[in-house]
Amino acid sequence: MRTINDFAMMEPMKYYNNEAESVKRSEMINDKDNLYIATEKHDGDWGMFIHYSKGNNLIRSRSISKVTGVYGDYTAKVPHLCTEMDNWPDNTVVLAELCFKEYGTNANTVGTILRCLPAKAIERQKETPLYAFVFDILMFAGKDLTNEPYEKRIIEYAAEITGLVPQDYQALYFKRTAIFHDGIDFAEAADEIISAGGEGVVIQRKDNPYMPGTRTAWKTLKLKQSLPEMELKVIATIEPKKLYEGDLPETWKYWEIDELTTNPAAKPLLIQTENGALPEWKINTYSYRPVTKPYFFGWKNGITVEFNGTTCDVASGLTDADREWLATPEAAEMIKNGELYAVVKAMSENDKGRLRHPYLVRLRNDL
Repeated sequence: MRTINDFAMMEPMKYYNNEAESVKRSEMINDKDNLYIATEKHDGDWGMFIHYSKGNNLIRSRSISKVTGVYGDYTAKVPHLCTEMDNWPDNTVVLAELCFKEYGTNANTVGTILRCLPAKAIERQKETPLYAFVFDILMFAGKDLTNEPYEKRIIEYAAEITGLVPQDYQALYFKRTAIFHDGIDFAEAADEIISAGGEGVVIQRKDNPYMPGTRTAWKTLKLKQSLPEMELKVIATIEPKKLYEGDLPETWKYWEIDELTTNPAAKPLLIQTENGALPEWKINTYSYRPVTKPYFFGWKNGITVEFNGTTCDVASGLTDADREWLATPEAAEMIKNGELYAVVKAMSENDKGRLRHPYLVRLRNDL
C-alpha cells in the first residue's frame, strides 16, 4: 500500500490513443457489456494535487524539468486552489486538469500563466482564475485508492472532494469533470463537447486501477478531434444570434427593452444590468428580453472559411476579443482582400467533404 510520500515523484499513468478503427475500439465506444465509463477531457495542464495537512500542499506537473530534475511545482501560482485544498482530509491526492472554466482557451493559454513566476501568474488570474477539473482520486484521508475501481474513484471519492455530497465547505474551483456511463452514448457525448469547443472524452474500464507509468492498450481510450490544424481563408463573418437561450437568465447582464408596447415609433433599447440582476419583468409596461453578448455589443459571432472547395462556418473557439475585432473595418478590409486566415481544428470530415465540429484555434492576420 502506498503512503502520501509516494506520490510527489510518482510517474503519471498514460492514456491509450488509437485512432484506427478496430473491433476493440468499437466495443469501448459502444460500451459493450456496460464495462466502460467516459469522462470529459479538458484542454489544459495536468496537475497532481497533494494535500498533506492544512497549509501543507503540493501541486505538481506531469513532466520532469530538464533543469531541476523534478516535477514542475505550481503550488505558489494558484493560491486560491491551495485555500480550497485545506478543506480536504489530511493525506489526500487528486488528479485534475488546470484550465479555465469556459471553453475557448487551451493548454497554450494556460501555459502562459503556469510558466510565469508566482506574482505574475497570480496577476494574470485576477479576473479569470484557473479551475481544477477533477478526473481521478488516488488517495483519500490516507487510504490508497490506486487499486480501487476507477468507477468508484471518480464517482464516489471525487464527489467528496468537489462538494457534490454534503460537506462543511462548498467547492468553488475544484469541479468534477463530466461523467458519462450506463447507457449514455460516448460518441455523441464527445461530439457535443467538441462542437462546443471542448476536447472530447476519455473512456476507461470501470474496474481500471491507476497504473503509474503505463499505457495499457484497451484499458483507456481517448475520443477527441482527430484532424490536424489547418490554415483556412476567411471569406465572411457570421452575425450573432439575437436572443439569449441559456439556462440562467436571472444572472444574465445583457437585455433589450421593447418600447413598442408604449411607443410604436420607438426602437428596442439595449441595457446592461449591474451584477447580473434580472430586471423586473415588464416593469413600467416595457418587455425585457435577454440578448446574446455579441448582439449586445455589435460583434460578429463567427467566421466562414473555405475548405475543400466548399465553405464551412466556425463559431466555436472564438474569444470576445476575436468577435469584437471581426466587427472592425480593418477585419472587413482584410477579408475583402483575401488576407485573413484562421487556424482551425475539427473532429473529422463528413461524407460531403465538410468539417465536423470545426473549432477556431486562432486568427492569422500576420501572413
